Amino acid sequence: MDITSDGLPHEDIEYLSSLVLHGIKLGLENIENLMELLGNPHLAFKSIHIAGTNGKGSVAAIVDRIFREEGYKVGKFTSPHLVDLRERFQINGIPISAEELHEEIRLIREVAEKKNITPTFFEFCTAIAFHWFAKCEVEWAVVEVGMGGRLDSTNVIHPEVCVITNIGLEHTQYLGKTLEQIASEKAGIIKNSIEVVSGETKVEPLEKIKQIAKEKGSRVWEIGKDFSIERKIIEGEVLINYAGKMLKLDSVELNLKASYQRENVGLALAVIDYLRGKDVNFKEENIVTALNNVRWPGRYDLVSEYPYFLLDCAHNPDGVKKLVEDIDKMTIVLSVADDKDIFSIVNILSPKANYFIATQFYGKRALPADKIGEVINSFDKRYLLEQDFFSAIEIGWERAKAGEKVLVTGSIYAVGQAFEWLIKNKIIDKIEF
Repeated sequence: MDITSDGLPHEDIEYLSSLVLHGIKLGLENIENLMELLGNPHLAFKSIHIAGTNGKGSVAAIVDRIFREEGYKVGKFTSPHLVDLRERFQINGIPISAEELHEEIRLIREVAEKKNITPTFFEFCTAIAFHWFAKCEVEWAVVEVGMGGRLDSTNVIHPEVCVITNIGLEHTQYLGKTLEQIASEKAGIIKNSIEVVSGETKVEPLEKIKQIAKEKGSRVWEIGKDFSIERKIIEGEVLINYAGKMLKLDSVELNLKASYQRENVGLALAVIDYLRGKDVNFKEENIVTALNNVRWPGRYDLVSEYPYFLLDCAHNPDGVKKLVEDIDKMTIVLSVADDKDIFSIVNILSPKANYFIATQFYGKRALPADKIGEVINSFDKRYLLEQDFFSAIEIGWERAKAGEKVLVTGSIYAVGQAFEWLIKNKIIDKIEF
């Protein structure tokens, strides 16, 4: 992963890049030590904790937007970023400034080095988020798990409610080889007597989540049982109905257009539903306004309608299956990371592909474009091999201008770099949250 951030000193970039080289190390010892040395900032605000395989960021974006519309001061910590590291740390939808980020890096690096703590990159980012949120006196923080849950560095918080979106096979070298094992790791965010909102419906992982919740004296809100969410399209607008315990909404327009957002908005509204029952104030009109205006960049994101240019971060078979429910036949610019199931991804995308542009995003984690091309060729689909990523995006853009619908997908890194190209070529001004 390449670390980039406008305005951040080169020394900071070098230091953060050195942490990336340490790789991934699950466990709470480093973050617990850092939190204590920083005065336990993670205890200074109320929080929502979100784990799961797909949809974590979408749920975080929706919950965050509802809090903002209600007037709360809310922090949001998500990962990875699309273009700039600062995107990971937001208060009221505004990323941390370069100056503030530099100050956080300087302080936390000094604290860590003084005590001979060598954090991973994600542990360091977690410390930045929690310290900055506390310093800025946020009332609430919406926190997305980085990987798994039980041993993820975000798991030091004591949330008001937990969310587990769904369980899929991912990061199996760290989280386990079966859905049940992965569910056990993700359910590790469940705290004693804290409600859990779950979007999982598959029997084995759901039973594991419920078992762990029961052991903790916690109750699981199940989608389709404790709350329901319906999605419909009328005259081109996406409308949702929600029915829960303290909240009911009918025919509310949703700005997130993909059908896969149905479950995500349901989970987010169940969080608000639960909190309303705990006397946290949310007016219905503010919830409606939030749903009308919520954005989550790069997720079924139609950055240009004429010409038609769609970005989506789907990067595993489960995510791609949901993506293809909404797309027509189109040109697909495809780039994936080298640890992804490229055969399954191409298999799912192929029926929707008039034409593939096989490419590789910039960075060491990219699967070489020729490897993608080989898989596409095995499905007997027409494709162009373009190893330079920006050149591939430019070719896609020209096809869109010629009247073809174009999709860029396969990786959050690919979508982020597509945004860079769009901004550089003045097609869009900036990424909006």
